[in-house]
Amino acid sequence: MFSTILNNIPPDQIALLISLLLITGIFAGTIAGLFGIGGGVVIVPALYYIFTLAEIDEQSRMHLAVGTSLANIIPTSIISAYSHYQKKAVDFNLIKIVTPSLIIGVILGALVVSNISGSILMLIYAFLLFNIALLFFFWQDRWQLGSIFPTNYLKHVYGSSIGFISTIIGIGGGSLSTPLLKIYNFEIHRAIGTAAGIGAVIAMPGTIGFIISGIYNDVNLPLSLGYVNFLGLLMISPMTVLAAPYGVKLAHYLSKTALNKAFAFFIFCMSVRLFFEWLN
Repeated sequence: MFSTILNNIPPDQIALLISLLLITGIFAGTIAGLFGIGGGVVIVPALYYIFTLAEIDEQSRMHLAVGTSLANIIPTSIISAYSHYQKKAVDFNLIKIVTPSLIIGVILGALVVSNISGSILMLIYAFLLFNIALLFFFWQDRWQLGSIFPTNYLKHVYGSSIGFISTIIGIGGGSLSTPLLKIYNFEIHRAIGTAAGIGAVIAMPGTIGFIISGIYNDVNLPLSLGYVNFLGLLMISPMTVLAAPYGVKLAHYLSKTALNKAFAFFIFCMSVRLFFEWLN
């Protein structure tokens, strides 16, 4: 696959491509630490572009980008969550409570995703991110469903929904769990730190599910296992892991209001970018 990419890129642009990949990794790691979102909202579009250059089958491109993104989220979310934990901004008790339902949702998502076309995946992703951006742009602290996160059946509804949606679009769940936690009276920094931990829980079974789904669908791509591409991991993961702690430091430097607005603006840009990709 690597030789295919090179054949499709003018020699004088190869250095630019490598630079863009490194920047993608650094940016993904930074926003993973900053927003607790795993970096998938950056990595999925970047990998989709690379796999397009590599002339990967159109029906497999988005799935491969999503699966590889989930694999990258494993180390990134762990580093991010640990860095937030050092600043006492992770609720491990809540993570333990929702883990079983998260895993159920991830399993269901992995089973369903192989039957969804790449273009539909992209549209779902863009629509979801756009609505989350609107929520954070107009966020009011008085918008709350409760003072504590529910421990009744709702915890299973929330956990399985976040696991399911996050898996089919290749994110760590932070863009879903962060607003949910804020609705239940979580301060923004603590919501982001806890979301990073949730991302690690989602990414591990999610990656396994994409590997199994790809094998089940007889996907046989170079340097890949199922829908996880090892070349994509090699190009991006080291930078995301190195950059994540710096994103955490920035998150705790910013005020609550600034962090809310920055999160909203970033998610909005990603949603618009993916929507135009879907139109094309």
